Amino acid sequence: MSSENGARDRHLVLRSQDGDAEAFGQLVDIYQARLFRTAYMILGNRQDTEDVVQETFILAWKRIHLLENPDAFRGWLRKICTHRATDAVRRQARRATSAQPGETLEALDVGPDTNDPGRAVPPADPAHTSEVNAKMSALARVLSTLKPELRACWVLKEVEEMSYQEIAQNLNLSESTVRGRIARARTRIMERMEEWR
Repeated sequence: MSSENGARDRHLVLRSQDGDAEAFGQLVDIYQARLFRTAYMILGNRQDTEDVVQETFILAWKRIHLLENPDAFRGWLRKICTHRATDAVRRQARRATSAQPGETLEALDVGPDTNDPGRAVPPADPAHTSEVNAKMSALARVLSTLKPELRACWVLKEVEEMSYQEIAQNLNLSESTVRGRIARARTRIMERMEEWR
């Protein structure tokens, strides 16, 4: 995150801790798309993902006054979301539900990445979009077969690009446990995604 974005976030967090709902709303706008992508990769279901993201922001608003270091907001928010998504996957497994079929990349478009508002979005090539949608659907199916703890570690590493140490801190695990889970997840994903190489 750039120092400019860090200063902006810090300012908004401090205002939110003082009860400024408008400042918190700006934080929601900044982080909603990123949290949605992360939660969707863990859950594989749009409705459950929307619920988890909403629950994450509600809980964050209720507990923001407990956040001691405003600079840690991004990681703190991501941790709440990851825990909520992992809990939802466990509930799904108990109910024996599966990911919703047929969702495409366009259906998951929740707006621009507000962490990089200047990023140019190329015009959609229908053939490329179709291939990406097929790959994403295949990946979502494979991810839905992984145990929640493997899926969460893989998503935080590959989608959120977190370090092993950050993942360990977020999930209250040792780094070696995180490395092992990511290695097992990668192996299973590579085996099942062989046709897309």
